[in-house]
Amino acid sequence: MTQDEFMGRKPPCDLVLKGGNVSDIVYPSAIVELAKHYRFGSIGGTSAGAIGAAIAAAGEYARETGGFLRVAAIPGQVADHLFDKFQPTPKLKPVFDMVIAAFTKKTSLGGVFAVIVAALRGYAGIMFCGALPGLLVIFFAVFSRDEGWLAFGVLSAVLGALFFLALRLSCAITKTLPAANFGLCSGQTLPGNPNAALTDWLADTIDKVAGNVDANDVPGRPLSFGDLKRRNIELAMMTSDLSMSRPYQLPFREGPECAQHFFSRADFARLFPPRVMEELCRNQQQMPVPPGWTDCPTDLFAFPQSADLPIIVAARLSLSLPGIFQAVPLYKRDLTLRHGIDQPRRCLFSDGGLTSNFPIHFFDRLWPNSPTFAISFDDYSDARHNDGTKEIRVEMATDPAQGEYLPILPISGIVGFVSRLLDCARNWQDNLQSVLPGYRERIVHVHLKPDEGGFNLKMPRPTFDRLVRFGEMAGALPAGPDFNMDEHRWRRFLVAMAEIEQTLGGIVDAYEKEGVIGGNFRDFLRRYGGSDDYPPRDQDWRREMLRRAVRLVALGRQWKKQPTINSGNVPKPDCDLRLTPQQ
Repeated sequence: MTQDEFMGRKPPCDLVLKGGNVSDIVYPSAIVELAKHYRFGSIGGTSAGAIGAAIAAAGEYARETGGFLRVAAIPGQVADHLFDKFQPTPKLKPVFDMVIAAFTKKTSLGGVFAVIVAALRGYAGIMFCGALPGLLVIFFAVFSRDEGWLAFGVLSAVLGALFFLALRLSCAITKTLPAANFGLCSGQTLPGNPNAALTDWLADTIDKVAGNVDANDVPGRPLSFGDLKRRNIELAMMTSDLSMSRPYQLPFREGPECAQHFFSRADFARLFPPRVMEELCRNQQQMPVPPGWTDCPTDLFAFPQSADLPIIVAARLSLSLPGIFQAVPLYKRDLTLRHGIDQPRRCLFSDGGLTSNFPIHFFDRLWPNSPTFAISFDDYSDARHNDGTKEIRVEMATDPAQGEYLPILPISGIVGFVSRLLDCARNWQDNLQSVLPGYRERIVHVHLKPDEGGFNLKMPRPTFDRLVRFGEMAGALPAGPDFNMDEHRWRRFLVAMAEIEQTLGGIVDAYEKEGVIGGNFRDFLRRYGGSDDYPPRDQDWRREMLRRAVRLVALGRQWKKQPTINSGNVPKPDCDLRLTPQQ
């Protein structure tokens, strides 16, 4: 691989990356392969996909100076240190070890045994204290050769150990974990660990890929969204505000209608390296805290506007895997309160994948002039991904009807049932979006087996290398002959025109047909002068609005004439054109 492969005139494309825990090791090689054929204009991702998106943006930022060569080196740098990216706080390490044990065993029985072993290692001292009375009874029974007391001692030792273990776990889960913002790992490197934890590693990796380093390869000022914008690169991520039960797109939208967020310097210092904290506070004034405010830190700073926001901060907000990485606290005024609305309230931001794990809607346009490719992770199924001669591990829709349907997956056991409940609640919108015409043919699917990606932090090197190869294949598919941009645009054109026709038809019906209350929309517009809340700017403005409404209805009548667009050969399934709130 040489720098020349990334140089020269290349067509633009956008890229969206799905969240997938450690499956994101697929992304660097996919990004590099795709960058040989395209330039990235807009890049988006969520959760683990936000890591890949941040790295891709840094690579594009430094394309001319070897950025993608540095991206290509990432898999080799992390292959033997993947597990060290997850460094739990000392008080919660036994719980972390139990979680890892449960996830890494292939069978349920093996998982239970591994969890017990992890508990014995992590809480040996407290379990010994619980078992001590029973051990003393056993000691007495052995010397007195009393079998009854021996049995009683064994039972007492086991029950005592389990009782003390339960108490300790209960304390960890109900007190220690909430105090750590419901996460076992902060993302910062713990003292004595020679390898960097995830946040520290990602912060340094972004800046090293971007070339923001000194002569000794030490990163300096963190790369920001403003730096990207100055080179016409757009980066977007998703996060989830648990306190408001809503998603946000990052960076936060700006303008007078968007309420400001704040961060506590002490909170963020526990999550981000010092050089990032220095940048966050460099141009910000500390917010004065009036005497009457309660439950509010005294070290609040305004959350940076997008131009000044370091990429690592947005990435950390997006990848806060629930229970594993601590949620990120921000503060915001609660405008629903009748009293105390000036006081910022604490909000916890967690994994963007909770609300949109595959934001395929990023950068969407009715009539695209450049493709938006996406990479998704799916479960491998021998019935679907084996053609009888070989396994199909990476694929992209080539037939117009391919990818139109969602697979029907079996549900087994209570764990599988609960897992599917959660998956349905958080992914149904992304799943439906991914099968739409104009979307499905630009998604690369990587089919993973249970021991690949996911939460397998201790994958053997051959498995790790196999995922890297899948990434190369995923990056090569959109650049190959199977993707036809003209065909893609024609499908998007047909779908867009059909939806516009349907929307115009609804406008005509509302304008002309009598309603249940208040007549039709034409009569309503003629008689109603405007509300006190939203009065017309002036009468000329109101008359122009009504003239445009009449012209829109006339256009709708014209679109209703035969042959209609929807009577033609329009790709399926049908779509809905609707108003949705901005994220």
